[in-house]
Amino acid sequence: MKFNQILSGLLVLFVFASCATSKLAEEGNAAYQTGDYIAALNAWEQVISDKESRGQTADTSIYFKAGKAAMELGNTAKARTYFEKAEDMQYEDPAMYASLAHIYKGIDNLSLEIEALENYHEKFPNGKVADTINVRLFQTYVESENWQKAVNLWPEIEEKAASDADLLTGYLIVNEQLENDNKCDQLAQQILKLDPDNIEALEWQAYKFYWKAENLYVSQMKAYQKNRTNRQYKKLLKAWDKIWPDFRKARSYFLKLYKLDPKPKYAKYLAGIYTRMKKEQKAAYWERRAN
Repeated sequence: MKFNQILSGLLVLFVFASCATSKLAEEGNAAYQTGDYIAALNAWEQVISDKESRGQTADTSIYFKAGKAAMELGNTAKARTYFEKAEDMQYEDPAMYASLAHIYKGIDNLSLEIEALENYHEKFPNGKVADTINVRLFQTYVESENWQKAVNLWPEIEEKAASDADLLTGYLIVNEQLENDNKCDQLAQQILKLDPDNIEALEWQAYKFYWKAENLYVSQMKAYQKNRTNRQYKKLLKAWDKIWPDFRKARSYFLKLYKLDPKPKYAKYLAGIYTRMKKEQKAAYWERRAN
């Protein structure tokens, strides 16, 4: 008889606690809807505290909601704690992953940011902020040198990137690393139309024309020195028609680069170009700036 009374009493307490918890959860929902995020967070944290004090966990959505309220209040540390708890409990929501990505970016944790962005991208491809997520995911792939992942993602942002010099620059860097030279040529020209002072694109053009001219110069001079015939000399003269225009193009790009950012490496290339052009004074001038 006593056992049944105890059991009944425990049941009553359980029902009462459950009702109180449900009421608190609803109060939190109502407060959040009216923009009272402090009251909402207090209510949901009370639900969490009540549950965890009895060795239980609150419903996963409560942790997520508490994270949202904390986020609205600018308390990213608390938001992170609740979002990560919800994620550990297999909760999925696009706002959770977007918020976690924002939080991880704020603390400069690139690997966790990528993980959150990838979760959003894979689980909610048509989410409200999917376009923004995809752009940031591409940027993180470039930052982390995940070249192939960046290439695979590119088609999803290509249309938006067509008028964005920064995104195109990121894709240029990716293709440089993968040695897709033809693609780099196309991208460099596209970028310079949008941003004539873009360092990455200017460097690509400068190095391209320099090494095209330099390699042809060296190969033709070696061939002539090895075989000093009239025929070989004519081939050398014909090669000049390609070499000098490319050296002049490279010179223009390096002069602009040096003006934008006077690095010794640009001066070194300019010294080399003027040396090939037999302009000793100018070569010496740039050689001094290269040291």
